[in-house]
Amino acid sequence: MNINWTEAGAVVLTGLVVVFVALILLIIVVWAFSKIFDKTPKKAPAPKKAAPAPAAPKAAPQVTVAAPAPAGEDMDEIAAAITAALAVILSEEGAGKSYVVKSIKRVRSGGSAWRNAGLADTVRPF
Repeated sequence: MNINWTEAGAVVLTGLVVVFVALILLIIVVWAFSKIFDKTPKKAPAPKKAAPAPAAPKAAPQVTVAAPAPAGEDMDEIAAAITAALAVILSEEGAGKSYVVKSIKRVRSGGSAWRNAGLADTVRPF
């Protein structure tokens, strides 16, 4: 069996050209659709402002607990710890904002071993 290398090369070259031309056409079609269906309003560029002077350190926002008083001091301490943790985390997000903790509920941690294994398997980090 003799292989005609000229014909084989022509077939390979023709296949590569067809594939890349089709890819270029597909890119053009997707680009055109993005330009046609782009609904975002065009914003005028904002004038550049001078950099503001660094502000003084921000105070943590006021966070109040409005949870019903449970029986026992342990729940009060837990509520205070949760509120303090939220105040620290949320202080970075917005200065001057005030947050209110309306209720604190214990999350049920449990379930069967099969349920926990399924959760661990499906939500494992990549």
